Amino acid sequence: MKFGIMAPHQYPFEDDLRTRLRELTGLVEHAADLGYHSVWTINHFLSNLATPQPISMMARLIECSGEMRIGSGILLLPLFHPVHVAEEFATLDQLSGGRVSLGVAAGYREHEFQALGVDMDGRFRRLDEGVRLIKALWSGETLDFEGEFTTLKGARCGVPPLQKGGPPIYIGAGGKKAVRRAARLGDGWYAPGNSPNPRYLAEHTAVYDAALAEYGRTPVDRPIGVELYCAPTTERAVAEALPHARREYYSYAEYPALSWQRDRFDELVRHTLLLGSPELLIERIREYEALGFDHLIFRPMWLGMPVEDARRSLELFAREVMPAFA
Repeated sequence: MKFGIMAPHQYPFEDDLRTRLRELTGLVEHAADLGYHSVWTINHFLSNLATPQPISMMARLIECSGEMRIGSGILLLPLFHPVHVAEEFATLDQLSGGRVSLGVAAGYREHEFQALGVDMDGRFRRLDEGVRLIKALWSGETLDFEGEFTTLKGARCGVPPLQKGGPPIYIGAGGKKAVRRAARLGDGWYAPGNSPNPRYLAEHTAVYDAALAEYGRTPVDRPIGVELYCAPTTERAVAEALPHARREYYSYAEYPALSWQRDRFDELVRHTLLLGSPELLIERIREYEALGFDHLIFRPMWLGMPVEDARRSLELFAREVMPAFA
């Protein structure tokens, strides 16, 4: 089992971004020293939280992330031109020494599509075509490409990626049809671990496994994104983390597609927020391991949490939980 962190670069607008970003780079450097495997960045536009953009964030994190892999978790691919993404991520791959991963998804916030003039109804077709075009460009070959949204004649990627064939592409997907798409197109399914339905992961993992067998594909690894905080006792973990997690989830619930999170927050806490002692977290992570997941990615802090608390959580988790999965 590998362990990574989601860089928590979403902040209230009244915060001093320079201070928060210095705290974040220090946290990532600390995670690298502790042996964490990966760090992932967030993508939203015109958000209700100040959200620095992921490609710039990845470039900044290269120098402070040691040997960690650096990924987008998740880039809203339909809102970008795939040629732009292919060359930006190839550049990041060169700058990082081949440590980059590309995570993409279709998006769900209607106002983002409206603001950028992209038809939201076509987002899944754009995602499909974009992934295929990026992979074709990363082959290094001169190509002709005839798609619904992009046409290229005699084109070659202007920046060769360092990794052969380009960085691995993970596809974030929630519904069963989207999970099948992840199996068909991606090098991995970036699974969401925040469904309040306790049967979700088992059911959708079965769909993914069946699709992999159908398409004859083997993923690079099997990541899952969760919320996690570690303290000496579960009671202390809940007391220190829950108010901040609630504040963050309630901010997401301002968007219509996630309004349910406010009403069902207690279910999220029971089924998906891993707030606990090392012993409890080992037990819960074993459940993900049994489903086949081998790369646990977690947000280490939420809105308003002191960075010192996040550092202590990462330290305790690295010392007492990670060795159980070595």
